[in-house]
Amino acid sequence: MDNITSTLIDKIITSEPLRNPLIKPAAITAIIDYFASSLSARHCDECQKLRQLIRSEGGKADNWLIGQSDLATARQAALFNGFQAHLLDYDDTHADVRGHPSAVILSALFASLPTSTLSDSDPLNKLTSDRFIAAYVIGIELMAQLGIAVGEAHYQKGWHTTATLGGIAATAAICYLHQYPFMRSALAIAATKACGMRLLFGSVIKPLQVGIAAQAAIEAIQFAQLGLKADCDFLDEKIGFLTLYGEGNHLLDLEKWGDPWRIISPGLWFKIYPYCSAASYVADAAKQLQDRFLVTAISHIELIFSKNSDSALIYQIITDPAQGRFSAEFIVASILLNRPLTFNTFSSSKINVQLTDLMSKITRHYDQSALSRYAKMVIYLNDGKQLSAVVNHPKGSPKNPYSPDELKAKFFDSLIDKKLAQSTYQLLSQFEHNIMNIITPLAKLYSSHSK
Repeated sequence: MDNITSTLIDKIITSEPLRNPLIKPAAITAIIDYFASSLSARHCDECQKLRQLIRSEGGKADNWLIGQSDLATARQAALFNGFQAHLLDYDDTHADVRGHPSAVILSALFASLPTSTLSDSDPLNKLTSDRFIAAYVIGIELMAQLGIAVGEAHYQKGWHTTATLGGIAATAAICYLHQYPFMRSALAIAATKACGMRLLFGSVIKPLQVGIAAQAAIEAIQFAQLGLKADCDFLDEKIGFLTLYGEGNHLLDLEKWGDPWRIISPGLWFKIYPYCSAASYVADAAKQLQDRFLVTAISHIELIFSKNSDSALIYQIITDPAQGRFSAEFIVASILLNRPLTFNTFSSSKINVQLTDLMSKITRHYDQSALSRYAKMVIYLNDGKQLSAVVNHPKGSPKNPYSPDELKAKFFDSLIDKKLAQSTYQLLSQFEHNIMNIITPLAKLYSSHSK
C-alpha cells in the first residue's frame, strides 16, 4: 500500500468514535480503572524514588504527577505516570495489543495537559472531555492495529509490545486531541524511539519501559513542535516500522479502522489482581480445584497451555518474589496453598519453602493444535486420582468481565482516605465538561495530600 502513513493519518483525523453510544461509558470505565491502578501505587518506594529524581532535575513544573502533590514537566509527568500506572501490573490489557494500552496512552494524554490557570483565549479551554475520550479511543485503536500487524512473532522475539507500540499510539492520540498539524513527523519520531524487552519482566524496569514509552510520545510532539521534520512514511513497505519490527505491512488492514472500535471489541481486560493476565487462566483453574484435596497428597501437576499463550510467564523457577508476577508455577502454588496474592506478595524479601516445594512438582505442556486460547490444569494425587479444570475465559477478560460494583470497589480500595477517593471518583465519573475542568481540580485536590 503506497503512502500508508497518509492513509492512517486521514483515518485518525476524521475519526468520530463517540458516534457509537457504547464507546463513552467503556472509556470512562477504563479511565477510572487507570486511576485505580495508579493510585494503588502512589506510595510505593519506587514511585517515591522516581519522584525525588524528578524534583532534583527541576524544570517548568506545569503537569500533574497523578496521585502526588507535585507538578513536573510534561516529559517528566509522562514518565512518572506511565511508570506508576504499570508498577503493580494492576492495569488493563488488550488481546490485540498483547499488552497494556491505557498505562501508556492515558499517561501521555494527561501529561499533554498543563494544570496552570489558563487565559480565556487559551485553546485548552476549548478541549472537551469528549475530545479527550475520542483521542484515547483512537490511541487504543492504533495500538491494537499495530499489535495485529506486527503479529505474534514480534512478541515471541522478545519485544515488550506495550513499550514498542505504546509510544506511537500515544503520539497519535495527542495529535488528535490537540489537532496538531505535524502528526506525520511526530509518528515517525515516536516510531524511531520504540523500544522495550520482555527479558526484563519481573523487574521494576518493566513498568519503567511503559513510562519511557509515554515520555517518548511527549518528546515526539515536542520535537515536531520545534519544526524538526520527518516527512516520511514511517510505515514504508520496504524499511518501515512494520518491516523492522514485524513481518511487513500485509497484516495492517486500515479498512477495518474503527469497525468495530477495539475498545469494545474485543474490548479491554480489567484486573483486580496484581499479576500478569496470562497467568489468570491457570489461576482460575487453581481456584476451581483448591480445597478439594490435601496439598501433601499431590504427586505432580500439569499445566497445559495453548501454543505460546504462556509466553509472558517467563519464570518457571524464581529467585525474587517480584518474578512471581510472571510465573504460572508461583501463582498456582500460592493459590493451592491458600496464600494471598496481594501487592505485598510480590514485594516480599523471601520465598516460602512450601511454595518452592510445590512449584517443583509443576510442569508445563502445550496443545499445539488448539484453535483458541485456553489453559488446563491436571492435578495428580498420590492415590492415583486426578482432578482437572479448563479455563477459556478468565475472570476480568472481556467475555467474563467484572461487574461495575467490583471495578468500583477496586477504585475505592486504591485510596485509604475515603473522602479523597469519593471526590476523585466523582470528578472522574463526570467527563461531561471541558477536560481542564476535570484535570485542574484533580491536581489541586491532591496538592495537599503528599506522602
